[in-house]
Amino acid sequence: MLGTLRTRITSAAGAVALLTAGLVGLSAGQADAMSRVNYCGSAYSYVRSWAITDGWSPWPTVGYIDVYYNSSNGYNCVITRANDSEVSGANHIVAGIRKSGTSTWNLDGTNSNYTSYAGPVYAYAPGSCIDIYGDLRYTSGGTGSHGGTAVYTKVACG
Repeated sequence: MLGTLRTRITSAAGAVALLTAGLVGLSAGQADAMSRVNYCGSAYSYVRSWAITDGWSPWPTVGYIDVYYNSSNGYNCVITRANDSEVSGANHIVAGIRKSGTSTWNLDGTNSNYTSYAGPVYAYAPGSCIDIYGDLRYTSGGTGSHGGTAVYTKVACG
């Protein structure tokens, strides 16, 4: 009985230590990414973030596309931001948005090198879906240019 009790206590302590280590790991991983900041304006509410992954194995997340919405004026807003744990220095970062079904993108960053984010860019689409675009290109330690492009269609429909 005493041996079983010791085993249970040891197992429980191990589980608590593992859980604590996991939580520390999760919080440290989040600190590596550039913090999500609302550059769209105080009237815009956060909707969701989508990942931009590198085309090279193991396909790390190199950035994010953040979407915001202003319910009082019907405008959506997009920001593309770098994941600082994967990318540093000046980069080719592009943010894009359009109302789904239209052909014209509202873009920022196509002729610029940013260090952390591109945008904000806006699209008027009340009651409609939007398409979002994010591109992030960077040079990695002499191994050439890497990066990722993400296009998500019909997101944030409302």
